[in-house]
Order: sequence, then C-alpha cells, then structure tokens
Amino acid sequence: MTIRRLPEDFLVEERLGQAFVSALRPERDDAAAHAVFEVRKTGLSTPVALQGLARALGVRHDSLGYAGLKDRHAKTVQHVTAAVPPEVAGRVGAKGVASARGNDADRDGGSWFARLIGWSPQAIAADAIDGNRFTIVVRDLARNTTHELDRRAHVLKDEDGLLLVNYFGDQRFGSARHGGGFAARHLIRGEFEEALKLLVGTPARKDSGATRTMTRVAASHWGDWKRVLGEMPRMPERGAFELLAAGKSFRDAFAALPSFTQLICVEAYQSFLWNAVARRFVAGLGDEKTRLERDDPFGVMLFPFARSVEPALRTLNLPLFAPETQFESAWAADAEAVLAEESVRIEELAIPGLRRPYFGEAPRSLFVRAEGFVQEKPVPDSFDRTGKRFARTLRFSLPRGAYATVVLRALGQ
Repeated sequence: MTIRRLPEDFLVEERLGQAFVSALRPERDDAAAHAVFEVRKTGLSTPVALQGLARALGVRHDSLGYAGLKDRHAKTVQHVTAAVPPEVAGRVGAKGVASARGNDADRDGGSWFARLIGWSPQAIAADAIDGNRFTIVVRDLARNTTHELDRRAHVLKDEDGLLLVNYFGDQRFGSARHGGGFAARHLIRGEFEEALKLLVGTPARKDSGATRTMTRVAASHWGDWKRVLGEMPRMPERGAFELLAAGKSFRDAFAALPSFTQLICVEAYQSFLWNAVARRFVAGLGDEKTRLERDDPFGVMLFPFARSVEPALRTLNLPLFAPETQFESAWAADAEAVLAEESVRIEELAIPGLRRPYFGEAPRSLFVRAEGFVQEKPVPDSFDRTGKRFARTLRFSLPRGAYATVVLRALGQ
C-alpha cells in the first residue's frame, strides 16, 4: 500500500466553522482589519507558502495567522488571516476578491495560490476550524489487499462512519521521528544541551531549505558556535546559536528558539504518553478477536471493532497530561503504568527554570469518527505496468485534531 505517490493523491480541505464564517465582512473596515484567504498549496509546507504570501502582500510574516500546519507532501486547502493596514488593503482587492501566485515558492518544488474570501474582526485560530475533509488515493494494492480494506472498514463501521481510537499520528512526534527520542524527555530532567541538539542539531532526511543547512552545520560543528553561525543562514533559530557563541547556557539557548519549536516538543511528548495510555486502555476492552492491530514506529495501534465499544466509552475523554492532572478511575491504572515505564511522575512534567513552554492539560476524545467514509471501487493503478496492482480512492471527514494517517493505519497501511 502506497500513499502520497503524488502530492495530489493526498487532498486535505480545511472546513471553517459557521461562527467564523458568519462574522466575515465583504470589505475592510476598522472593526474587520484581518484579510481572510483561502490558500491552496501543493508540495509546500505551510510556513514556506505563507512566506510567499507575506511577500506578495507586502506585510510582515508575523502578521499572518493560521489554524494549523498542513502537510508539505500533499495538496491542501487552508485558511490564513493577514493583519492589513488601510494603505495595504488595495493590494488585496478593493472589491473584496484578490489572488496572488507564489512563483518564488517554486524553488522548493511546489506552488501556492491564495484567494481573498472576506475580512474578519480577528485573526484565525484553531477553534475557527470544524475539521478537515480528506480525499486520498491509495496505490500499489494487490487484489487481496483491496479485500482487506473492505474487511477492516466493515468491522470499524458504525451508523455515523468509522469508529476509531483517536491516536496522534506520528507526524506529531517531531524530533523523535529521526530516531533520537523526545526532546521533552531531556527537558524535564534539565538536560538542555541534549534537547537542543535534537531540535536544531540532528539532520533528518526530510529537512529542506534553511533547516537542512542548519541541522547539518550544527551537527558537524557542535560546540564551535562561531563557525556554526558563519555557515548557517539567517533564520529564527539563529538566535539560539548567537547566545551560545556569547557564552550563555544551553537553557538560555533553548529559551531563544521560536516559541512554536519549544511548544511542539512538549506537545510531542504529551501525545506520545496519550497514545501509550490509550493503547493500554483499549487492550483491556477485549481480545485480539474483537480488534484490529497495526504496527507503528511509536507503538502498536489497537482498534476495537465498533460493535464491541460500549456507548459510554464513545464519549470518554483522556487528557493530555500536566502536573495537575487528576487520574480518573477508568484509566488511572493505565496512566500509572505508562508513567512508570517512562520513569517520570505526573508532577515532574515541567521544565526546570523556565515558565514556558509548559505542560498544559487538554481534553481529548478517546474515540473519533471518520464521518462520511467512502471507499471507491478498485481501479488499475496507472503507475503499475503489470496490470496486477490497483488504486483506490478514500473519502472521509475528521474533526479538528484527528489524523487521517491514523485512519489509514486502522485500514492496514
């Protein structure tokens, strides 16, 4: 089974919530100074596409807002706001409709297109999004694999779609995907050099552009900070190395990293812990005859048959852990076991000497539905010359925070 053979094989369309849409205005005024764009991109990360949009509009990159990152290796539709002063408003369309094409983004092998859809009183945030609609072409399928897709979908299906454990996908796990472990594991022990090295000094195969240069230079010359500065490009992470070159501590350097980088490394470890607790909990609901299993780099994923999940469990929340988290009886034993395996106590989920980033508690549904799930009939895979391999298109919607890659895991990917 192959996904993302082409970026167009993985289409993600962000859905705006009705409250945000209802507040949009057709023209800019002092009470609605945020231009709202529908941004379509292919083969680009969200930050690269938005850098191009900021240049096209003539505004600062940090004046743009977005609800979440969208995959580089996909075709995506998302919404972006730009704080636009009156003198710039004309550049985005006096009548409320404008477009900009990112030719300069082609250096990264992709493209983007932005269309103005209105003006908002506020910048967009995660709670403005209801969810995402996915259209995914799965390729290189043997005939028996197409039957397995049908079998798995059948046992997961309930009246509203596919019922799935709401695992975090491995794209959530940041630096740990490179095989070096979680930076936050080091942070809670006060091991700031090890954490910093994972975040900015460990090359990864999928690095590109300035990030690729930075991680390779830092890895090659770790400790020779002036040389690192001399060879790395100007980018937000540069400030951390400037502090090291000035004799400051690794903790100071970590605190100088972009706030998003700091936050995501904490959230990655929280997500890992959440998945581990969810896995243990689900394992106790039945046996292997009433669930599906699929290997994953961060632990096997277990998916109980929809008919075996009691109604009360379908609304159960399992929080992202914070020092103040109070364990509920339903999953307390599983949480205690996972933390013991990690050699950490719940009150130790904090970074010594820093107020931010912090481990904040947030509820997350244990189960989620892939609504409107449809599998189209298998067709010959156009990339296969033997005539023996097939492709299949899947369509479904997920609420905000759920992962299409987890749906694919449940189906056997």
